[in-house]
Amino acid sequence: MKATKVYYQKCFNLGNYQNEVIGIELEVEEGENALDVIEKAKKFVNEKSSHNAGNDERNRYLEVIKNAQSYSGITVKEALGRLCKTQINNIWKLKFKKTQRKWKN
Repeated sequence: MKATKVYYQKCFNLGNYQNEVIGIELEVEEGENALDVIEKAKKFVNEKSSHNAGNDERNRYLEVIKNAQSYSGITVKEALGRLCKTQINNIWKLKFKKTQRKWKN
């Protein structure tokens, strides 16, 4: 049996009772290994998820802060504010999860 196409999809939990499903179909070219094509598909899907998009946004804010002298004061202030807000939200989510575990026990 020879694979001619590979389809890969993944369901990402967005954390707010919603999911995001991303998939891709790739053709297996002559002489190409189907397992290698599957790995390429997995990499593509994982990079395109909005779950990873948050990391990209965070990295942009960090880049602005690291190179503050290259940006306007307003841009740096905005990056700091958004980064702080993101961190505070993450801390609250973590505390909420811990509290939920205590209530369940």
